[in-house]
Amino acid sequence: MLAALGLYYYDRPHADTAGRTVDIAVNAIDLYNQYQKDEAASNKKFLDKIIEVKGTVVEVQQAGNTISIQLDGGSSAGGVNCSIADHNKNNKSQLPLKGDAITIKGRCAGMLMDVSLVDCVIE
Repeated sequence: MLAALGLYYYDRPHADTAGRTVDIAVNAIDLYNQYQKDEAASNKKFLDKIIEVKGTVVEVQQAGNTISIQLDGGSSAGGVNCSIADHNKNNKSQLPLKGDAITIKGRCAGMLMDVSLVDCVIE
């Protein structure tokens, strides 16, 4: 029974934030700066919230089934990393390019080197 439950959670469909209500809208540079200034206070404000982030694309990478879009955080030390499940993309040609201004919605997972948003969709 326990093995079946574990298999269910491992194989369950990936949830994204499409159709979910935005809790907070913020610019990528402002989000990164707030985390740099006070990570604990930022976690209270943003962690596990659905955030709409506007910013400039610095890099787009695909690793396995995930596409990562790095938004400019206004610092060479980091930015905002937005992870999109592969099945959420309609077409590779629709992915943003370096320098594009975009809006992404995702769930804030906190900060490591970058502020991390997961379960993202491009708005």
